[in-house]
Amino acid sequence: MILHDESGLNAKDASLKVEEVAETRILAAVSGSGSGERVVELAADLAKALSASWHAVFIETPRSARDPAIARRAADALALALRRGATVSNEPDDDVASGLVAHLAGSPVEHLVIGAPTSEPKRRWFQRSMISLVQERLPSVTVHIAPATAPASAFDGADAEASLPSEPNLRHHLFALGLVAITLCLAELASLLIGGRPLNLLFLFPVIAAAARFGIGPALTATTASVLGFDFFLLQPRFHFEPTTPIIFLTLASLLAVAVYTSWVTQALRSRVALSDRSAKENARIASFAQVLARAANWKETAGAVCDEFSSVLKADVAVFRERGGRLELVDATMDPLSWGPIDQAALDWCWEHGVSAGRGTTNIASAEWRVEPLRTSLGTLAVLAFVRSDGRDPIRADRGVLFSTLISQAALAHERLILEDSLRTE
Repeated sequence: MILHDESGLNAKDASLKVEEVAETRILAAVSGSGSGERVVELAADLAKALSASWHAVFIETPRSARDPAIARRAADALALALRRGATVSNEPDDDVASGLVAHLAGSPVEHLVIGAPTSEPKRRWFQRSMISLVQERLPSVTVHIAPATAPASAFDGADAEASLPSEPNLRHHLFALGLVAITLCLAELASLLIGGRPLNLLFLFPVIAAAARFGIGPALTATTASVLGFDFFLLQPRFHFEPTTPIIFLTLASLLAVAVYTSWVTQALRSRVALSDRSAKENARIASFAQVLARAANWKETAGAVCDEFSSVLKADVAVFRERGGRLELVDATMDPLSWGPIDQAALDWCWEHGVSAGRGTTNIASAEWRVEPLRTSLGTLAVLAFVRSDGRDPIRADRGVLFSTLISQAALAHERLILEDSLRTE
């Protein structure tokens, strides 16, 4: 494997001497760290220098799914990759390194562009380096490392809303206490039937059940109640607390270990299943959207399909604009009549002229009520989409960022087809 540490501005400045080969392919591994856009820029410059096709992929893990800031940065990087002419995708996996290796095994490339490692030192103790794993599995791939950039620590209100943990449910703790009460009755009955010492191992069942079903909080409640109940009701002398007894310490340590481990394992499995389920639904939605766009025969039908899809995904009003006769005109919208002010028009003109997003939730004309996004391909900016929520917030949530970028690319390709068909008719 050949490693290139690209600390300069781009790959072209590095004066790479590479022999031209057919079907040269480049993969940009986008992450939610601050180096995502640097990875995209490096891959785009490398693709231009080698006249190669390139693809950007985001490996979505349960950890990134729980962090809206990571999802937001990954979506921004994929959006930049689309503007630079790449195809994009996101794939779920338990670990970024293993997911990337699996993607490379299914879609071989000659060049891989990744960001410099930015994980915490503690995580590096338990995880293999992505570079070493790729080097071991795919030694023929040339790896280019983009310099790391520290991500921003703050995120907007929509991200904060998405990152709020669920409220603790009192019923879960009551259910855990109920399981302990049932176990106490069974332990008392077993002690009467078989005699001898109380069966303290029976309390593993309520602890495991609470940990697997409700998480660490109710599991700790079940652990505490189990130890106290065992000490007070079953341990001799009965109806008296003896917290310094060695068997109490042993029981407490055992139940705590079981509670923590069971909660950790079930949470990891639950996150993995939820991530896979969401990814499957999003892939099905993308495929269905592509089929609808393929059946659209003109600008009006395409705009209607785009409005319906984005309105369903974002829960917002959508409008589609195209250039005709030297000015932008409305093709279709979910809002009738369209509430459109002068600042919104300024954001629309800015988006069309510069080919970048503007309006609500962006740094360009942020005072506008609508958010406008360009549909760009290699032909340039083909149309503009506008979105607005009834509550006035940014319509693009962080956890919908990657799906949004993929749907934008589908809509852009559909409008590119319309442009090419119109040009053929005029010839």
